[in-house]
Order: sequence, then structure tokens, then C-alpha cells
Amino acid sequence: MAAIYKKEIRSLFCGLTGWLSIALILLVFGVYTAVMNLSEGYADFSLVPYNAQIIFLIAIPLITMRALAEERRQHTDQLLYSSTLSAYEIVFGKYLAIVTVIAIPLAISSVYPLILAEYGRVTLSTAFSAMFAFFMLGAALTAVGLFFSSLSSNQFVSAALCFGVLLLSYFAKDLKTLLSTNVVTALYFFSVVALAVGALARYMTRSWGIAAIVFAVLEAILIAIYLAAPGALDGSVAAALTSIAVFARLETFCNGIFDIAALLYYLSLIWLFIFFSIQAFEKRRWG
Repeated sequence: MAAIYKKEIRSLFCGLTGWLSIALILLVFGVYTAVMNLSEGYADFSLVPYNAQIIFLIAIPLITMRALAEERRQHTDQLLYSSTLSAYEIVFGKYLAIVTVIAIPLAISSVYPLILAEYGRVTLSTAFSAMFAFFMLGAALTAVGLFFSSLSSNQFVSAALCFGVLLLSYFAKDLKTLLSTNVVTALYFFSVVALAVGALARYMTRSWGIAAIVFAVLEAILIAIYLAAPGALDGSVAAALTSIAVFARLETFCNGIFDIAALLYYLSLIWLFIFFSIQAFEKRRWG
């Protein structure tokens, strides 16, 4: 794993990807600190990471798009397949390298509340709690981006898919207030989800038969629930959107609450999408 980690770090910093990602995060943190804390005079530094989270919509697709997709495009993945390293070591080594790049500007930005505390009353516990949650948000989104990088040999396709999913997650909290919560809306919504899962199964297995079975089973379960207990679908769209609102979990930390449930959510998301990435990698190794 150490060899993969070092290789990925060199790859990120020999090109523009690593430096540009660090620069973007530092720029956004610097601008929000200057505006929120210095110009407007707010003593609450947690406002900075709360507003800066939008940078992940750009930084995560940028930094993860080539992690596995580029290996596949250049056929260097064949060297990885033939190595003695396990899929876990390869995928997790790349993941840790990307997380390191995200951690560097956050470590630098963590000095800001200490400087501000010398000139005002800054609640450092809330500030560092928010910064930690911001890092965990970035780590969770990195796992999501790495998974989409494992799906295609075209890094721009991987970046576009990742951006679309992150954009949906970013606005999920607002969308749940706009969408109807009635049963019919839920039926259409989850039918689209079932279709998307079927499409993913087709991509992963390259089998239309398996994709059709997956879609048919999910749709049958959905229709059975609709016919037997339609009330169970009432409000389910809002609940589903809440479950994918990854960015919204940062808010409780910024309000001064160390949310264990949100932390476990981030860790679960990291484990789940790294697992998916490993399975996608193994599929190509033996496929």
C-alpha cells in the first residue's frame, strides 16, 4: 500500500491536479475568512467551512477523476492486476493519497482561528469541530469520486458523473421541500431510482439480463408496497433525499454540536464506496 500511496502522491504533485486542488481550497477559505471574520466582523469561524463546502463540487471531481480511470486508459492497470498487491491495498493507497492532498490546505487553514483568537473572542472548540467535520466530508466525497473513477476509462466522464451526484447531494436538502411528498410522486421517484440501479448493474456486469432482473425485482417490490401499504411511501421521497444530503451533515458541527451520528454516517459512506471501488477493480482484474 505504501508504494501505491507514494506513486499517487508523486503523480498528483508532478502535475497540476494536486497543486490546483490545494490552491482552490486555500483560496476559498482565505476569501471567506476575509469576508466573514475580518470584513463583516463575525467571531464565529465555523461560518467559513460551512460556506466553503461548495468548493468540493469542483475539487473532488478534479482530484479523483484520474485516480483509476487514467490507469485504465493508459493500460497501466495491467501492471497493478499482475502485482502481488490486493485490490484493497491499491484502491485504499490511492484513496489515502487524495485525502492527504485535501488535508494539507485544511491543516494550513486551521491556523486562521488561532490567529483570529488573538484579536477577538473565537470559540475554538466549535471552529476545530467544524474543520474536522469539513475534512470528514471531504474524505467521504473522495470515496464517492474514487468509485466513479473506477467505472470508466474516460476521466472526464468520471468527473461529470461525480459532479452530477455531488450536485444532487448538495441540493438534496432544498429539493425535499420542493418535491411533493404524496404516494404517486414516491412511486415515480423510486421507479427512476430502480432504473438507475439497473443501469449501474448493466455497466458493472455487462449483462442486459442481470440489469433487467435487478430492475424488475426492485420495481416489483415497489409496486407491492404501493398496492399493499401505500401509506408507507408517504413522505419517503423526503426521507430518501435527506439520506443522500451529505453536505447537510456539516451544519450541526458548525452549530457547536459534535454530531456522532453524522460522523458515523461519513465513515459508513467512506467504507461503502471504497468497497464498491474495490469490487469494480476486481471485476476488471478477473473479467
